[in-house]
Amino acid sequence: MKTTAKFLPLTLAAALATLAGPLAAGTNVNTTIQEGRINTNDTYQRGALNDNATYQEGRDNANRTRQRGEENWNQTGQFGQMNYNLTDQRSLSDRGGQRGRDRD
Repeated sequence: MKTTAKFLPLTLAAALATLAGPLAAGTNVNTTIQEGRINTNDTYQRGALNDNATYQEGRDNANRTRQRGEENWNQTGQFGQMNYNLTDQRSLSDRGGQRGRDRD
């Protein structure tokens, strides 16, 4: 029962992001739920239909997501004792995903 309660926020966030994404062209959708001690999230989305759902719970969770263009999707769930995640998805004619000020 307790495990189901932990996955419920991520499931809801993913469902909302999935439903809201296709409704508007060129839309970026992000849902982040963080519970606990020292959670950090950094998200950058640019382009047509980028979607991100992040759920972090616990001690020392960190997440960084970079998405640039043409339907990128990301879901991250991290629970406990020093988790780190880095996701970089590119498209935009795949010029390295970099245009002018978009460089990391």
